[in-house]
Amino acid sequence: MISLGRLFLPRRWHERLQVDRYPILAFIRREAIPRMREGMKVLDAGSGRLPEQTLRGEILATGAVLHTLDFCPGEGVDFTGDVSALPFEEASYDIVLSTQVLEHVQDPQKVCSEMARVLKPGGHLFLTTPQSSPIHNEPWNYFNFTHYGLTLLFEKAGLQVVKKEAQGGHFTQLAFQLHWTARYLQTCDAPKVIKVPLLLAAKVLFGFVTKVPLLLLDRFDTKRLNTQGWNFHGTKP
Repeated sequence: MISLGRLFLPRRWHERLQVDRYPILAFIRREAIPRMREGMKVLDAGSGRLPEQTLRGEILATGAVLHTLDFCPGEGVDFTGDVSALPFEEASYDIVLSTQVLEHVQDPQKVCSEMARVLKPGGHLFLTTPQSSPIHNEPWNYFNFTHYGLTLLFEKAGLQVVKKEAQGGHFTQLAFQLHWTARYLQTCDAPKVIKVPLLLAAKVLFGFVTKVPLLLLDRFDTKRLNTQGWNFHGTKP
């Protein structure tokens, strides 16, 4: 689906309006990348292929050594493997990243324990995952998580939770759901004479016009009960 924002908005504005991605990118940029130093070993567990490795350049710019692992081989994937059985020795990495992966694994506890195992003592795990998300990457979409469940997984893996952060509140979640309407319109069976103008209207209305005020409203939702997902920072004692 062609993004109108990508065509007409400055890159920084377009990125901010990607309400499903921006909270994750901002979290990694703010919490993880400033901790990276030259020579540190960083593992991106479930990295995806090169086009999905949005922050690769920023990570490498720190001087850290980045290793990527994904279930599927491809460009930009250093190691092909299962995040529930990482092919690395214990205490191999200073930092482990796992962004939007945990919902796609069959045994989340085992995966968290594996990421804790390969961390050095004092190392950091930065993990993000949905609480509310449309089904995607079928049929490998098994779970959504509350912060209570994630805290339990971290603690059972022997990790101390340093920070838990919602990926926006109710109004960010609403902005995402409205924008998702355009994807549904694109795949529905309505005649083109109906679908095309509705799709264009949805992109303009839900992709920008309503999204901006909803993002402004979101700052007043302090409870964060209805969120897209969670960003967690844990450390290994």
